[in-house]
Amino acid sequence: MKIPRFLPALCLLLLASAAQAAPLRVLIAGMAHGHVVGFLQEANPATVTIVGVWEPDNTIWAKYATEPKLAGVRHYRDLEAAVAQSGAEAVWAFSDTRTHLDIVRAAAPHHLAVIVEKPLAISWHDAREIARLCRQNGTLALTNYETSWYPAFWDARRMIRDGELGPVHQIDVQMGHAGPVKIGVPPEFLAWLIDPARGGAGALFDFGCYGANVATWWADNRPPVRVSAQTYTFDRADYPKCDDHAVMELSYPDHQVTVTASWHWTYNRKDAGIYGEKRAIITSDGHHYEVKNERGDSTPQVAAAADRVPLEWFAQVIRAGRDPVDDPSSLANNLITMKILEAARLSAAQHRAITLADMR
Repeated sequence: MKIPRFLPALCLLLLASAAQAAPLRVLIAGMAHGHVVGFLQEANPATVTIVGVWEPDNTIWAKYATEPKLAGVRHYRDLEAAVAQSGAEAVWAFSDTRTHLDIVRAAAPHHLAVIVEKPLAISWHDAREIARLCRQNGTLALTNYETSWYPAFWDARRMIRDGELGPVHQIDVQMGHAGPVKIGVPPEFLAWLIDPARGGAGALFDFGCYGANVATWWADNRPPVRVSAQTYTFDRADYPKCDDHAVMELSYPDHQVTVTASWHWTYNRKDAGIYGEKRAIITSDGHHYEVKNERGDSTPQVAAAADRVPLEWFAQVIRAGRDPVDDPSSLANNLITMKILEAARLSAAQHRAITLADMR
């Protein structure tokens, strides 16, 4: 019987579709970041298979070892062994920020994509090295932010792009909560959050990264011309080595962004105001915002943008193998985000504005 010429191509297509549908094989790298709890809760076996955990601290590992989704999962104390032996397609880092570069150094030569919890790195120097490793090895480094999944922020972006607000000249971003001590983060998480040597800064990096990230995204990955910042430590008993409140001013040729990142908000907040000449958007949470016109009339809105499922989205992007440059998680965005954070840290220390073109 003669085989139709289209059948081999169809078989290949079906095999590719099956591969795409298979769960993404993930190595967890580090468990000192509290967001690992949310990951384990959301790790649907149809989307993700956890093939190993690298955690050098046995005390931290013991805290999670009885988690049902880790039953039978091998624990590694050596990162190189974990990357080489686990059979992972991707590495999801829940370590301190300082370790992100080490994880990419281990994973990239094996052509494994790496997802890190925000921010991308502890410094602009480390961020550049992560980018170099990704280019050299043809792999991805993606950064996970809670706000990447906010439909309200996607609605705002569409309205900015479509000109519905008119020219936008001012954006205000407010990020943070009452502080890691007051909200009771786990001790292994607190230990590095308040240590600039492991986290980069205090509130400046912990929550300033959100503002830098969305400002970059809403500006279509255009960097600001210069950055100025002030940092404060209001609670020296709980935060003796780091800032707990920071204000960044990002200056663009056509607009200004003010980011307030704090561990002293009365309530949890991740919201923004985008002010155009015709309308303004004031978000209140991930799904709700109000639109105000020139008269100040307010119209409450429920976001129309689709809810995305983070693990499914990351699996699709990793298998596609291309940096999603139009997304807040992209390396393209987060290199700019890291440059902004580095400039803000320099500005606060040197009491002057930092021009980004001068940074190398």
